[in-house]
Amino acid sequence: MSQKTTKSCFFSIFTDNKVMSFTAKNAILCLIFICFGAGIAAASQANELETVLAASAITFEQAARFVLASSGTEASTPQAAFNLAKEKNWLPDEASPQDAIKMADLSFLITSAFGIEGGFMYRFFPGPRYAYRAMISRSLIQGSADPAMTISGQRFLQILGNTVNYTGGE
Repeated sequence: MSQKTTKSCFFSIFTDNKVMSFTAKNAILCLIFICFGAGIAAASQANELETVLAASAITFEQAARFVLASSGTEASTPQAAFNLAKEKNWLPDEASPQDAIKMADLSFLITSAFGIEGGFMYRFFPGPRYAYRAMISRSLIQGSADPAMTISGQRFLQILGNTVNYTGGE
């Protein structure tokens, strides 16, 4: 069969009403657009990851997006992830999406989203201070760290990777 004949057969499926019904044609076209859209979504996520990796300081919005996605909590956009984390009181009340997140706040977000239990004081007073201590004691935060420091993208992904390995998440 030549290329011209193959092309003719393929396009005749869409033009010949006897071969395929109108709804079947629409179903195939929708499938093609869905596959194309999934490719765009994957490229978008890769761009987000590159942006985070290159960042000198991670924002609350970026942190919420990746932590919630890694813990299995669904949020369609970075803004939706930030809003969900705020609603669950995993982020400080004064946090805004574009502010740089501090290590203690990131620790609280991670321990809350992944359900990591802290020590004695964390159980009675859950918050950033004791969440940070819990992350340090489990070696999820490695190297020199301070609760008030901002986190680079590379360090953030390292901490998140340590957490995922620790909890057996995605």
